[in-house]
Amino acid sequence: MILGIDFGHHSIKVVAIENNKIHAVGEKTIIQDMSTFDPDKLEVSHWASAFKVLCDDLNISIKKVDTIISSIGGSKVSIKPMSTLEMEESELIEILNFEAKKHIPLDGSDPVVDYHILGQNVKEIDKIDIILVATTQKIIKSHNQIIKGCNLKNPIFDTDPLALLNCYKKNYESIENNVDVLINIGLLNTTIMVYGENQELFTREINIAGHHINLDLMKLKNINYSEAENEKNNNGVDAFDSENKDTEENSIKISQRNIISELSDEIRKTLRYYMKSKTGVSYNKFYISGGVSNMPGLKDFLNSSLNVEFNFLNPFNTMELNKEVDNKSKYAVSFGLALREIDKD
Repeated sequence: MILGIDFGHHSIKVVAIENNKIHAVGEKTIIQDMSTFDPDKLEVSHWASAFKVLCDDLNISIKKVDTIISSIGGSKVSIKPMSTLEMEESELIEILNFEAKKHIPLDGSDPVVDYHILGQNVKEIDKIDIILVATTQKIIKSHNQIIKGCNLKNPIFDTDPLALLNCYKKNYESIENNVDVLINIGLLNTTIMVYGENQELFTREINIAGHHINLDLMKLKNINYSEAENEKNNNGVDAFDSENKDTEENSIKISQRNIISELSDEIRKTLRYYMKSKTGVSYNKFYISGGVSNMPGLKDFLNSSLNVEFNFLNPFNTMELNKEVDNKSKYAVSFGLALREIDKD
């Protein structure tokens, strides 16, 4: 059995695959009382307790799991697409370590470097396209504490952006001279991924997501974190609208939908930046995923403000589920993680 685990700050999401079939899919909230929630104060025990309950709920025995893949959030890793000549792995690692120190900003800690091969370069047949991934020993150690706290052994570490790429490639096909866009909105970060033309991958992390929407609602309505979470989930974008729109302080449409507008603005800037260096390439499909993707009104707001048409990404488009799953798009990362090793199952 292969287990893809997305250790988020709001919940843990798991996808289990056995014999190339989906065995289980599920989610468990980490903190039950979120009235005073602070993502910076989460402890290993919180993840460990939630993970145990989730495995029990899904009837997953860790002893029967062959491979565990967990991801490190995109904001904690640096990613650089590159092309290089085909060579022995030892030579490749040496070059990638050099490239990581040269191009990828780290905080001075010992770097941890890995890579993902996209395939043969379409323009130069003697080269391969690679995604260089780098993080620090400190970040790996911190994530490993969660893994050990959950009594998991020998995990494979991946990243959110590459898991999203795996998920996308499993379910959708890119079109020549076109690129597709995937926006994954979590609790702390939003990942923007552009992929398609000649296997080219572009990613960017935005520090605007569900948590920041909650903080805005807390200030606006003078409510606690749990109440803000409920407002976001139940009323969505309309939670920012005022019941009394006659008073200046309650005129919300322009002034206080700011955090969602900021998210939209950052997405727009990113898409414009990407296209500046491209000729003869067009945006094709737009997908939205992540735990906040089904916030009521958010997809429509982004469609209107960006003048595009977002669709919910369905991670299970090509694999049959054995039960009904709400908001399938929130499992994009965990499913993409499991896919990393599916061919070896």
